[in-house]
Amino acid sequence: MKFEEIIRLPEQKRSVTAEITEVVRDVAQQPHIFVRVRLRGWHFPERAPEPFLVIGKAVSKFVLIAQDRETADAYFDAVPPAAQGVSFGYGKTISWDFDLAVDPKKIIRLDRARLPRGHIDLKDSP
Repeated sequence: MKFEEIIRLPEQKRSVTAEITEVVRDVAQQPHIFVRVRLRGWHFPERAPEPFLVIGKAVSKFVLIAQDRETADAYFDAVPPAAQGVSFGYGKTISWDFDLAVDPKKIIRLDRARLPRGHIDLKDSP
């Protein structure tokens, strides 16, 4: 085989996108505010170990994978730090690193005045 005959497939991780917003989710029948990081453009299989997302040194509280396995929603109980990439894994093992910049100043924030009374707000960032 000659070098000119080699075909390079496109890097699939480049198609991964992230949407970062504050959301409200009920936990134990009480509204909690979380920062949700929605990853799209990758196949996120269900596995026995719990999935997680790491941004800087912040680890998600939980991750929900969509039924079509094309979207993973990671929930943080504090604003994640600025970072040049995120890491996704299962159990205690990182499976993939994605070059997705995170800027806490660009997170889409909720209007606190419109939230239900008694909600649990985000923790202070470490």
